Amino acid sequence: MSTVAILGGGQLARMLALAGHPLGIRCRVLDPAQDCPAQGVAEVITADWLDAGALDRLAEGAVVATLEREHLPMRAVHGLAARVPMRPPPAALEQLQNRADQRRFLAQLGLAQPAVALPTNAEEYQRGIADLGLPVIVKTTLGGFDARGQRRVTTPAQAELAWTELSAGGVVIERLVPFDEELAVLAVRSGSGQIAFWPLISTHQVDGMLALAMPHPQGYRWQAAAEDIARRIAEALEYVGVICVELFRVGDQLLVNEVAPRVHNSGHWTIEGAACSQFENHLRAILGLPLGSTALRGASAIINLIGTLPSPSAVLAIPGVHWHDYGKPPRPRRKIGHLTITAADALQLDERLGCLRDLGITIPDGATSP
Repeated sequence: MSTVAILGGGQLARMLALAGHPLGIRCRVLDPAQDCPAQGVAEVITADWLDAGALDRLAEGAVVATLEREHLPMRAVHGLAARVPMRPPPAALEQLQNRADQRRFLAQLGLAQPAVALPTNAEEYQRGIADLGLPVIVKTTLGGFDARGQRRVTTPAQAELAWTELSAGGVVIERLVPFDEELAVLAVRSGSGQIAFWPLISTHQVDGMLALAMPHPQGYRWQAAAEDIARRIAEALEYVGVICVELFRVGDQLLVNEVAPRVHNSGHWTIEGAACSQFENHLRAILGLPLGSTALRGASAIINLIGTLPSPSAVLAIPGVHWHDYGKPPRPRRKIGHLTITAADALQLDERLGCLRDLGITIPDGATSP
């Protein structure tokens, strides 16, 4: 049995561990949280990220290391990489972890992205706001997710407040994009350079958090362009594992929103909806195993369960619904589970999403298949 060391013990580590069990792969995780979601499905080391003894225990007997989140101290990442091979490589995380560095990297690759300003002081911040023009999105350079660490700015007063609240660790200013829809492309790349893609994903947000994602029923129109973007990023980083590129579609143009160097929420439907899930393929890639098929198994979607869980008996009475509980205590704006909905075709998928909507589960407007 191979052991994989994982920095982070959240729900992504939990799903990686579950995907590893049938393959005879054991996952061991390090996380500071006493009650991290990986408890019960993986060996958990509870300690600070920079605890040298904990990193030793995490690496002991492991054949490879990986991560389930990008917001990690780089000292911990390099410390683990010094003990066991790390995939994706630490250099990839360094390039993407800081949003300003990520924007510069995308610009070097010549990839289309929203107009940005990368201020280093208050004067440059004001100049950036003036040059881009309102409205803009102001984001912290490090950390932040699910709309945390960012502010939508439409007035000069909001611009001043955003600087006061967010500037301590640096900010990125992005021009607000009037996009037609939000998409994501999920890719997996092996150490030998083999790369595979799942079908383009349609993503739907509610209050800045991903609420629903599904393979785009008309994504073939932009699939090749999305794959080219993800391939160029993965190859430039010498990336190994699953990577997600979030995109804005404006007409027929795709703009890069953000790049996540890990398995991603928008791909959770692959557990039941694809021949090989993102989690299994990530493990295959980092262990040097052949990549699995990314082909669809009919139509599917995932709905994030945020804050509280619905009644399992009511939800599971709907055919094709699969329940995923992360074992996290309920809390407002916290992802505590998800539902995967599978169906033979788009029409049946829409019917099942409608049944969930009737139960009071949030289904974003426009999230049904055209």
